[in-house]
Amino acid sequence: MGQSTATLDQFMILALRENLPPLCADTPLVNSADIALGHYLDFYQLPIPRGDLNLRAGIINLRHNGQQQTTAALATLCWMPENPIGSVIVVHGYMDHIGLFNHLIEHLLGCRLNVICFDLPGHGLSAGQPGFILDYADYVSALDAVINISQTMFDLPLQAIGQSMGGAILLKHLMTFGPEHGYPFARLNLLAPLLKPRGWAINRLLFLLAKHFRDSLKRVFRPSSFDLDFLAFVKDRDPFQPRTVPMAWVGALNSWIHEFMGYKTCEKWGNQPINLIQGSGDKTLDWQFNLAQFRGKLPSLEVQIIPEANHHMVNEIEPLRHEIFASLKL
Repeated sequence: MGQSTATLDQFMILALRENLPPLCADTPLVNSADIALGHYLDFYQLPIPRGDLNLRAGIINLRHNGQQQTTAALATLCWMPENPIGSVIVVHGYMDHIGLFNHLIEHLLGCRLNVICFDLPGHGLSAGQPGFILDYADYVSALDAVINISQTMFDLPLQAIGQSMGGAILLKHLMTFGPEHGYPFARLNLLAPLLKPRGWAINRLLFLLAKHFRDSLKRVFRPSSFDLDFLAFVKDRDPFQPRTVPMAWVGALNSWIHEFMGYKTCEKWGNQPINLIQGSGDKTLDWQFNLAQFRGKLPSLEVQIIPEANHHMVNEIEPLRHEIFASLKL
């Protein structure tokens, strides 16, 4: 993140959450009267609406058994440039949120794409206990709700980009629905997709020992990028960063690893374009092991290795970020 003099306190966050309308094609465009949203956009240096760029911001309420769950409200922002040629849904990683994706959003807008970003349950402006999930299937349900709204708003080819856990969610969504169920995405871009973290054998053992008498673990802020300003911002200035990791999420990660490892290579995904971008300097994932697993189960996978790039690819230092964005298949 670059330097910004803007501030964002809990009062502004609460005001923004309470005033976001339901998101649909008729949701009013954001304008200068949206003071709370303006503070949010300034603080995270997100694109400001202007003559050639519109923005809709709202809430998508998830439904379960036909009953609306207001506690499952997903905060969603849709940037719309003039004369778009397509649309892209961005799925963020664990402990991330829309505000940390300013560089990617600007790049995608420059490619004349509608950009749909949402905060996963328990992240950013969305409802839910911070960082808590019982199963990645809940993340897939959230993604599916965003897809459904996006298809009603935009009649253009749709693709998706997932960072870290966002990549895992896109893979689980693909394996859950698949091409025979009207699969919505023309292509996927996966940035350092999550499977096994680095040191998982020890961390998994600690999880199995501690899960019966602890609800959470102290969060460790790892050096996931070579951009020191970004690391300092996330650790010290970002109001959406939890200080603990729920044990339930670690259990959900453990289940996802077992689930993916149990998949057989599936030829029905052979025609699905999947572009995986991985940094060789990733200090978060056991990326060599993960890459072997992805290659073994996804016949159409295309892999691009970015020398020296760390894990949080959308927030790498500028020279590496330029190379990463140039490797996207859009």
